[in-house]
Amino acid sequence: MTEGEALVALAEADLAIVRAEKALDELPEKEAILALRHRLEEIEAVHQKALAYCAKADHLVAAATDETTLLTDKIEAEQSKVLSGQVSNPKEVQNITREIDALVRRKNSLENQTLELMEKAEAGAAQVAKVERTLEEGRAKEAELISRYKEKGGALQTEIGRLKAERQRTAALVSAEHLAHYESLRASKHGIGVGVLEGDLCTACRMALPAERAQAIQAGPEIAECPNCRRILIVSRSASA
Repeated sequence: MTEGEALVALAEADLAIVRAEKALDELPEKEAILALRHRLEEIEAVHQKALAYCAKADHLVAAATDETTLLTDKIEAEQSKVLSGQVSNPKEVQNITREIDALVRRKNSLENQTLELMEKAEAGAAQVAKVERTLEEGRAKEAELISRYKEKGGALQTEIGRLKAERQRTAALVSAEHLAHYESLRASKHGIGVGVLEGDLCTACRMALPAERAQAIQAGPEIAECPNCRRILIVSRSASA
């Protein structure tokens, strides 16, 4: 392989690497994974709010239940005073009876509140279960997408590794001067640093050279410069023969 052929092969390897890396970056599974993860973050936020709601509802139910128990005990204690005959003063009995009535009203009201709170707690628990099922399904989908991405991405990464190794071997066939020039052109010319003169056409800029200029370049060294795009121009000897 001549140095000119090596430069052409190097350019082809670089183009193949760019295409493979672009394909890796644009795998549909990657976009789907990112979108799904964003959605899962939103669902997890809802999950945390639902858990907090349930915890608060459970706390309120427990507090209301405890208070109801205390009221029941107090009502029973006051009723025992009246029924046991410990209190004989009619006015005091009347006062105790009024207190019992107030306690019963409070207990009845509290029991109704407790039922409402329990319904809210049950609704919250149902919402938590629903969100958790959605999260579970989403994570299963994420795992499936990751598996597919690794399969496709792994094949592309293997190919990129092969191309880079091939590039390294090819670059070793190019002089340091020409290699530095090529890298500089590739950086400033949208990734394309080399063209081939085919007839009177530069394959890099796709522009035709004047016939006399093309003939002069074909008669000269294998490695030249395109007068139009200023890229390295490799003379295709097969085309000029």
